[in-house]
Amino acid sequence: MIFQNSIWSYQASDTKKIEQYSMAWGKDALITKLLVDRGLTTKEEVNEFLNPKIEDLKDPLLLLDMGKAVQRIKVAIEKHESIWLYGDYDVDGITSISILMKYFHSRGINSKFYIPDRQDEGYGISTHGLDAIKTEGGQLVITVDCGITAIAQAEYAKQIELDLIITDHHEFQGDLPDALAVINPKRGDYPFKSLAGCGVALKLVQALAGEDFFAFYEEVIDIAALGTVADIVPLRDENRIITSIGLAKMPNTKNPGIQALISEAGLVGKEINAGHIGFVIAPRINASGRIGNPSIAVNMLLEKDYFKALEIAKQLSALNTERQLQEREIMESAERFIQTKIDLETEKILLVVGSNWHTGIIGIVASKLSDKYSRPTVILNSDGITAKGSARSIEGISIYDVLYRFKHLFDKFGGHEQAAGLSLNADNIEALRLGLKAFSQEHLRNYMLISKERVDGLLEPQMVTHQLVETIEQLKPFGMGNPKPQFVFNNLVIEDYKALGKLQNHLKLIVNDSNRVYDALAFNRGDYIKFLKKSDKIHLLMTLEKNNFMGVETIQFMVKDMIKERMPIAEQLKTRFETALKNFLIASDGYGDLDKFTSIDSFDIIFSVQNVKPILIYSEEGLTKFKDKVLANNFINYTLHFNNFDSSESREGYWDIIVLPLLPSFEDAYYFISATNDLELYSHIPDRNDLALFYKYALNKPEGTLQQLSNKGTMSIVKCKICLTLLSEMHLVEYAENGNYVKFNWLPRPNEKIDIEQLDLYKNLIAKWRK
Repeated sequence: MIFQNSIWSYQASDTKKIEQYSMAWGKDALITKLLVDRGLTTKEEVNEFLNPKIEDLKDPLLLLDMGKAVQRIKVAIEKHESIWLYGDYDVDGITSISILMKYFHSRGINSKFYIPDRQDEGYGISTHGLDAIKTEGGQLVITVDCGITAIAQAEYAKQIELDLIITDHHEFQGDLPDALAVINPKRGDYPFKSLAGCGVALKLVQALAGEDFFAFYEEVIDIAALGTVADIVPLRDENRIITSIGLAKMPNTKNPGIQALISEAGLVGKEINAGHIGFVIAPRINASGRIGNPSIAVNMLLEKDYFKALEIAKQLSALNTERQLQEREIMESAERFIQTKIDLETEKILLVVGSNWHTGIIGIVASKLSDKYSRPTVILNSDGITAKGSARSIEGISIYDVLYRFKHLFDKFGGHEQAAGLSLNADNIEALRLGLKAFSQEHLRNYMLISKERVDGLLEPQMVTHQLVETIEQLKPFGMGNPKPQFVFNNLVIEDYKALGKLQNHLKLIVNDSNRVYDALAFNRGDYIKFLKKSDKIHLLMTLEKNNFMGVETIQFMVKDMIKERMPIAEQLKTRFETALKNFLIASDGYGDLDKFTSIDSFDIIFSVQNVKPILIYSEEGLTKFKDKVLANNFINYTLHFNNFDSSESREGYWDIIVLPLLPSFEDAYYFISATNDLELYSHIPDRNDLALFYKYALNKPEGTLQQLSNKGTMSIVKCKICLTLLSEMHLVEYAENGNYVKFNWLPRPNEKIDIEQLDLYKNLIAKWRK
């Protein structure tokens, strides 16, 4: 658990090694460090990375079964057989189909495509789809971006005399489908395992075309770049070649479909980058597969008439707007489910279940929830009989590997490390929930669920130059596997600030580094404005960007995270503290020596010692002061524990911070930190009037949040928690608490009046805290 939005992780480099590489490569120290951080160690690797060329694509025949596939396809071409492409309904599948269709059409070969209905058929090959192709006279089926787990479907294809070639890039375990060829870069010793589905389709074209490929690739390389970026695969090796060449081609593309998309997205005349693909262009194509007909997106990419393509692009924009509306509704419903039915302390993998949620949209919601709560997330839409869902994960936890443990519960399942799709009988949902809960408690630690931000370097005022920005841009295209370099700039002074946007949800800062003044933009951080003051010092984690305004080029900061004194602790952290404080106040045991405190001013000494020891904190003020001190040294490694020390969360070299320890069995060598006095603790103890007021507001409510009751009664949430405990001891209510959400079961009032002063709990509170 952390104070800021994410842990900032800085990997210091070997200065001598960087100097040696700089000399050998003829690069300055910063670009050398960035290249070394990306795993490059030779001049050859550096040249290939900085100057990607189509000739550097690997021999496609290194892919297992590629030779078999090429041989069978050439036979089909010679015999004029009916060739069908069977693809997925996302951008990767749509672009994969388009690449092969354009190749076949360029050679005068008749081919058709089939995309399953997302709602009725779900992901992957279906017997319904194979039957439809057979009915249309299909003889050879080539899958793209799907099929690696379709064992039963491959057997069915043989039964109905359809030849099947599978090209895919998803994870697999166990047996492979019995097809004529199964092409997947994760099979065998292929030297690059991370191709997208469209990358595998491009490799098939490369193998089929032979030397002619170098004359043909320009017709499809921009389509391949679109699919590669959209599928969020690492932009390294062959993916870097595809995206670098494809993105460079996009502003002047000859493909009417991509021209139309660029126009509809308002990007005409602009350099297209991976961010534009991921957040502006790809969502429009994906909308066709989520809530429309994905075939129209393929038709758009194959269309030769710009105005016809533009018509389709406008349809896709309209579908995307509708998708956004439905997404917001599902997100709100999913958030209510989490608030009311999920214990975030014990359920470290979210399983969210709803009905009437569009299965084409829940994957996006899963991704947003995974980001917000920083944990793997599975979302299911259930009609009471079957459930279909999508899963997303965070860095370091493979959702595919997690869900594979429960494959016996699924009817269909597939995916990779960061995303998966599944369907199951609704009766199995509870078994999946219990299984995920048990797995997460055994295998996932809280520190694994912390969002982490990479720090590529520390900036000093004299370092921020236009040359630095141009040096960084040599590493483009940025994306998964090759992220844009991020820097920390400490001790900037806020000169001014304001909220931006229609919803005032963005933040603009003007900061001074004692040398120059910069604009800093923080998207979706408008709520921070109430914690800022002019002349405040602030630490920023950000990327550097050129900004051209009326012909004047300046450098601006794009803020990823910020930390400063007097910022509030994060909401989930505050909830854990409130629960810990309630436990601390009502505990019957002693607390050790509360007068033995270390001054805040001694923190620097504490953090400088080699022997890392636990630190105990006994109040919210102490926690806040500790937070401010830690954030001033933003690379200190620490783990927060609440009430009790959890050895499973402890890590070597990390400070263990125990907040409000209930049973301190610590030696004198440990450090104790506290606030001014016991007044803060005492302020949370309710009196008779507080209890009556809480009872009045809460009575007859079936459920609600403690925040609502706290606001009504103008009392702290901790006081509300203690009131609940007292009312329960008085046999006036039974309740189930989930974070700050409570379900009440109100009991009949007893005939005799209850004296609060006679309750054991209350007497204990009085004895300890009313000194």
